[in-house]
Amino acid sequence: MPVRMSSTQFMFNYQHSLNRAYQKQTKLFEDADGNSIHRPSDDSLAYSQLLRYQNSLDENAQYRRNVDNALGWMNHSNSALDHISEIMQTFTGKTVDAANDSNNESDMMAISKEMMVQIQEVVSTANSQEGDRYLFSGQRDLTKPFTLSDHEVDRGLAKTLDNSQVAFFRGKNVDVQTSVTQMLTLQDDDGNTYYLDTLDGSLYTKQFMDEGYKDAVALGTSKLIDEDPDNFISGNKEQFRIGYLDVGIYQEETLSQVGNPTGFRVSDYFDNRGILKDDTPMGSGVAANNILMQLQNEFQYEEESDEYDDEGNPIPVVKRDENGVPMHATKVLHFTTIKQQIVDYAGDDRYISMVKLNGAADQTSDTVNATGFDLFGTDIFDDDNSGNERSGAAMLNQMLTVQKQVENANMKWASSDGITVAKVSSSTITFAETRIGTRAQLYESFATMLDKQEDNITDDITNVSATDVAQLAMDLMTQQMLYNLSLSMGGRILPQTLADYL
Repeated sequence: MPVRMSSTQFMFNYQHSLNRAYQKQTKLFEDADGNSIHRPSDDSLAYSQLLRYQNSLDENAQYRRNVDNALGWMNHSNSALDHISEIMQTFTGKTVDAANDSNNESDMMAISKEMMVQIQEVVSTANSQEGDRYLFSGQRDLTKPFTLSDHEVDRGLAKTLDNSQVAFFRGKNVDVQTSVTQMLTLQDDDGNTYYLDTLDGSLYTKQFMDEGYKDAVALGTSKLIDEDPDNFISGNKEQFRIGYLDVGIYQEETLSQVGNPTGFRVSDYFDNRGILKDDTPMGSGVAANNILMQLQNEFQYEEESDEYDDEGNPIPVVKRDENGVPMHATKVLHFTTIKQQIVDYAGDDRYISMVKLNGAADQTSDTVNATGFDLFGTDIFDDDNSGNERSGAAMLNQMLTVQKQVENANMKWASSDGITVAKVSSSTITFAETRIGTRAQLYESFATMLDKQEDNITDDITNVSATDVAQLAMDLMTQQMLYNLSLSMGGRILPQTLADYL
């Protein structure tokens, strides 16, 4: 039986079909922007993949920005360190010039003034900024790190050992180009100079430090203390308190050996900048720069003697304790100080990390800055054995000591300690610069990798969502033609009034 379709139903079907054709054409026009996926309903699986790839691309872009910021920071740091390194080399050259015996006081004064200008330039460059952030302040990068005092203070004078001295007194080879090895300088009331090794409590005479140890090396002596017990008497260490040192003897009174420093610490007498403290662990009535040494080559003697020499003179008799051990004289030694300016460091030892790779942060490889501790190392007043916290300006203060000794026309000191300090200061900067440069190279390699990674992710996004332009053109032409045919046919079969409406 034939079915009759009403005009209303016919018009509804025609309009629905025409709208669908228009929607398909609109969708094709939408895909003309190069993307085939604009909403989850277009392709739920592909849309999910697209979101993951887009997140990866955004994350990669963030790491790339981190790398760019890190490289900017490290390039500024490298420029500053390059300049400091050049100044350090010049400072070393000036120290060598000052060690020339042909210099007079006027020459030494002129060299010292040049040295002070160079130190001031180092301090100024070490305060370099990127924007409003200081490069070498650690995480306190809004705080100016280095300040040169405008007044002089009493700073302890350290004896800096050269390569051969380090090998003998430490018993091993240490490269003094990368670390400074020092002892404290002391004097007695007679003007004799001694050097105190704060690591093992050894006390050495200046004669032995300068020349005596060379004789010991020439004789093949491998130990500082003769194994013959007659040449080393231990004494009763329990009678000593902090500040007293138990000392033995080597040979011909050229070397004294401290047995046990009984708690001696540099921090008891000096702060981490080497400034002599006002108080002392030795109690009231003892000057702050004094230390008591019980020297085993100086004995206490009985007031009367029953023994006489051939000329009838009484032979001194050494006092002995209840155990028969000789009693030794207590000698007061004074820490040698020098009046000089100092540099204070206001930064910290924390590093700034700029993460360049997905995963756990790696401070070693993600660190982009250098601190004052990296630039200027440590000395005897703030190293791990001193009892003090690190100062962050150790080698700067050692350089100021060199400058002051040159000003005082101490050519001999400049030729030994001064040159060693200058070389170590320069090499410390070089190592800090090398470390920054190495990390910069690492970040540059990661920048290349991230660029490649961006290309790979972009390719993945293209594979998932990109429009096939050729196919799109054909589909668009087809849909446009069908739409136009539908309109044309509708104009013929629909009532004229309805066709005009449509």
